[in-house]
Amino acid sequence: MFKRILIANRGEIAVRIARTCKKMGIKTVSIYSDADKCAMHVRESDSSVYIGKSLSEDSYLNIDKIIRVAKKYKVDAIHPGYGFLSENPDFSKKIKKNKLIFIGPSENSMKSMALKTEARKLMQEAGVPVLPGFSLENMSKNKILNTCKDIGFPLIIKASAGGGGKGMHVINSEKEVISKVEAAKREALSSFGNEKVLIEKYIENPRHIEVQIMADNFGNVKVLSDRDCSIQRRHQKVIEEAPAPFIKNKIKDEMAYQAVQVAKKIAYSGAGTIEFLYEKEKFYFMEMNTRLQVEHPVTEEILGLDLVKAQIRIACNERIDKIINKVSIKGHALEVRVYAENPEKDFLPSPGKILRFSVPNDNFVRLDTGYSDGDTVSSYYDPMIAKIIVYGKNRDDVIKKMSSVLNRTKLFGVENNIYFLNNIMKNNNFSKRNINTKFIDINWKNLITPLNMKEIFRCVAGSLYLHSRNQSEKKLINSPWETKTNWRHIGNDIEDLSFLDDKEEIKFKCQIIRNGFYKIFSNLNKNKFIKIKYLKSENKESIIILYDQKKIIFDILMNGNEINLSSMGYNFQFLAKEKYSSFLLEDSTLGNFDAPVPGKVAKIFVKLNEKVEKGFVIAIIEAMKMEHSIFAPFDGKIVKINVKESQQVEEGFTLVEMEKKDG
Repeated sequence: MFKRILIANRGEIAVRIARTCKKMGIKTVSIYSDADKCAMHVRESDSSVYIGKSLSEDSYLNIDKIIRVAKKYKVDAIHPGYGFLSENPDFSKKIKKNKLIFIGPSENSMKSMALKTEARKLMQEAGVPVLPGFSLENMSKNKILNTCKDIGFPLIIKASAGGGGKGMHVINSEKEVISKVEAAKREALSSFGNEKVLIEKYIENPRHIEVQIMADNFGNVKVLSDRDCSIQRRHQKVIEEAPAPFIKNKIKDEMAYQAVQVAKKIAYSGAGTIEFLYEKEKFYFMEMNTRLQVEHPVTEEILGLDLVKAQIRIACNERIDKIINKVSIKGHALEVRVYAENPEKDFLPSPGKILRFSVPNDNFVRLDTGYSDGDTVSSYYDPMIAKIIVYGKNRDDVIKKMSSVLNRTKLFGVENNIYFLNNIMKNNNFSKRNINTKFIDINWKNLITPLNMKEIFRCVAGSLYLHSRNQSEKKLINSPWETKTNWRHIGNDIEDLSFLDDKEEIKFKCQIIRNGFYKIFSNLNKNKFIKIKYLKSENKESIIILYDQKKIIFDILMNGNEINLSSMGYNFQFLAKEKYSSFLLEDSTLGNFDAPVPGKVAKIFVKLNEKVEKGFVIAIIEAMKMEHSIFAPFDGKIVKINVKESQQVEEGFTLVEMEKKDG
C-alpha cells in the first residue's frame, strides 16, 4: 500500500480524497495557488505546497511543477481528482517517466478517449451506436457550413478534449455556426488547453445516462450501476441520481454490456464512466470520462462502496474481485450541486466570502464540500461550493428528504442556487417521468423565485433593520428626544426605507406601531400593508415573527447595514442604502458596460466609433470557467474601449462606453 499520495487538485474533490487517504493510513500532500492558500483542502492535508499564481495554467495545470513537488516530498503516487489534469495523457506519461504511479488509467487508454473525435471512431468500429457528427480539424468555414447543412439542424458543438459541459453550444441555424464555433474554441482552449472541437447532431429532449465501471490491471471489468444526470444548466449537470429511473432492465443491460466492451477495447484500468444519450428506448455513445466523476457519491451510497479507496487499491495492483466482491444495489440516492451563482441572471457566478454555510446532519445526508464559514469562493475556478447527497429507500422517499434538507440549508455571503434546487425537487415533472436535459428550460417559470417570496423577505428585512436599530438605540439613548426612530406622542410617522436587493434599489414605507410590531407597505400592491410582529426568540441567530398572522422562523446574520436572512430554503441579503448611496446614484448608467464579475476579457467585438445595433454582443467576459456575453441595450456608437483581450478585470470595471443614437 502507498505511504504518501499527492493530490493534484483543489476544492471538494481534494478534500474528499484526503479524507479517504486518512482512513487508509496514507499521508497526503496537497498543492495550492495564491487564491487557495487558506482553502479547506490545504487544511485537510498532512502537507501542502504552494504551486503558483491563481490562474489554472500557472498552478493546477502546470505538470512540471506538480511533478517536482511530488519528487521533493517522495510520494508514491498522484491522484488527479477530476477536471484539470485528470484526463491528460501527457501528465500520466510524465508521472510514469519519473517512476511514480498515476492513480488512473494508462496513457494509451486515456489517449484513445481523450479526444471525442477519436473516441467516436473507436466506438463506430466497435459497433457502439453514435450520433452523426464530424471533427472541425483542418476544415474551412465553407466546408463546416456545408457539412452542418448536410446533417441538419439543430447541432451541438463540443470541446474535443473537454467535459463538464464546457465549450458546448447548440446551433439552431446556419447563421450561428461560425460565431458559436469560435466561442467553443475559446472556452475549450481556456479550460482544457486544447481548442479542437467537433459537431454532432443534437437530440433535443434526451436523457443523459451514464454507466460507472471499475477495472483492474488484469483485464477484469465490473459495472457499478448506472446514473441519471439529465438535470442540467448550460450543459452542465446540476442534479444526479442513482440508479437511473424509468428505464427498462433490458436496455440497462445493453448499456452495461456496451460499457464493458468499451473498457476492454482500450485495456482500461481504474474508475471510468461511459456516457450515453437516451431517447425513446434508444441510446447513443456520447463520451467516456477516464476519471472519477463529480457525481460518483450517488453510486457509492447505493452500493456502500468508497470508489476513491477502490481506485487506490487498483493502482496498488489488487484485483477487482478482491476489492468489490458483489455489486448489490440498495435504495436510491440523489445529489445536488450547490453553486455560488444567480440562476435568474443566466446563472451568473457570485464569487465572494462565505459568511455562514450549514447543512442538516441527518443520518441520511452526506456533504462533500471544499468550503466552510469564512472561506472565499474565488473567481478563478468553478463556482461549485458543495455537493449535498441524500439516501432513501426509493426515489419518492429520497426526493422528499432532499427537499427537507434544502429547506434547512443556510448559505450567507454569496448568491446561490439552493432555492432553485429545492424548486426542482418540488416540481411534479421531476417526481414523475418527465426528466430530460431540457427540464430546466421547460420548467423555468416554476423554478425561479416568485415575487411573493421575494416580497416576504424584503418586508421582513426592512422591519428587521428598524427593529435592530431601535433595539440598539434603547441601550444607548436615555432621552426619547435623541432617538432616530419615528416615535411621536400623537402617533408614529411613516418612514421611507431604501435598500439593495442584488443591486436593485428597493423602496419601502415602514411604520413602527409599537416595540416589536411593524407595518410595512407592500411593494407589489401599494394599497396593501403587511403587519409584522416579533415574537420571543431563543437565540441571536434566529427570529420568530408573525407575518400577517403566519408564524415564520428566520435564521439571521447581521453586520451593520447588511442583513442576511434564511428560511424555507431561500437565502436573502439586505443592504441598507446609507452605506451604498453613492453607488446607487450612478444608477448603472446606460451605455457603460461594466464587468458583471471578476474575470478575463475573452473577446471584444467592437472598435472605437463603430455603430452597433441593440442586442449586438459588445464583449465576452470569462469567469469561473464560463463565458458571459455583454449586449448593447440600444442602437448607438462606441465612444471608448478601456480594455484589451485577455486582460484580467475586477467586478464593476467599465469595459466599453457607448453613446445612444439620437431619435
